[in-house]
Amino acid sequence: MTLTRSIMLRAASVRDLKAIWEIEEASYAAPWPKETFFVDITFNADAKYFVALVDKRIVGFIGGWFKEGKLHIVNVATHPASRKSGVAKQLVLFLLDLARDLKMESAFLEVRRSNVAAQRLYEGLGFAVTGLRSMYYPDNLEDGLLMTKELRSAHTGD
Repeated sequence: MTLTRSIMLRAASVRDLKAIWEIEEASYAAPWPKETFFVDITFNADAKYFVALVDKRIVGFIGGWFKEGKLHIVNVATHPASRKSGVAKQLVLFLLDLARDLKMESAFLEVRRSNVAAQRLYEGLGFAVTGLRSMYYPDNLEDGLLMTKELRSAHTGD
């Protein structure tokens, strides 16, 4: 699918919580509680959330925890009407660039074993499966695959 409209990214704020929650609820069988997003955006100094906008409408979001030299991508979702348009890829690339700017050494995330589309996206961005989180998802006791990407180049030190 060709994206004809440009995607804008910006930091998420409390005002974006309703849109974030609506996308979360439409994306996952077991969505995170609304309070989790509120706490992360408002109080968690290690957390950074960003939203993707098309025509001034929030169509996706991403959240990451930046701690101890590592980026943990904790959540990424795209509104169902905007899937397969490059929104998730743009969000992940943006967060990886930010992690490099902040001198993070690596990035990691968990993805459902059954979510092949997401796994392909992450593999295409240089992530590799490095572990298994047994029965990680409590809604159906599905395993999560741990995927990791090194951010610092071995030959240049950055």
